Amino acid sequence: MRVMNNVLSNIYLQIFQQPMDIPVLAVMISSVTMTIFAITLWITWKTTKENTKATYAQLLRSFHEDLIKRLEKNTVLQTTEDCERYANDYLNTLDAIAFLTLKDKIPTEIGTYLRRFFGYGLIIIDWYDKMVRDDFGKIAKANWPNNFEFCKKYHIQKNLDDKLPKIMQDFNKIKEN
Repeated sequence: MRVMNNVLSNIYLQIFQQPMDIPVLAVMISSVTMTIFAITLWITWKTTKENTKATYAQLLRSFHEDLIKRLEKNTVLQTTEDCERYANDYLNTLDAIAFLTLKDKIPTEIGTYLRRFFGYGLIIIDWYDKMVRDDFGKIAKANWPNNFEFCKKYHIQKNLDDKLPKIMQDFNKIKEN
């Protein structure tokens, strides 16, 4: 360590004891400035990248929690209006996620991670079509176009294991009463 200090002191004395040309001094100052700028830029980029990852993780968690909360509401459905409101709210949430994904406002991975929720959304649309209103598919495509585009683009299918709440399955019986 002592030898290195001596070497650096000798270099320092040789450089700075001699008269320096202005152009050489300008180049040295510019080099130091560019190095500091490059380091600052790299640190800023790395920090921004980490913050973006954290933001996307929080966004995914938020979407997931919102969809789970909507699914949990299916246990308190009592009327046909409750069923329709539940379906509309669920499909509105999916359409918002699809819109953000398709417009590259959020990473595609967030939307595709939630693909099972989109498959359940397709089941809800089929339910609407069969139980609530004939030819609801046309209305759904007008109301939730991003949902359909997203499902088509990412080849999302209904999962046959997903079932609607019993009250929605018995919708016609409830409607008649």
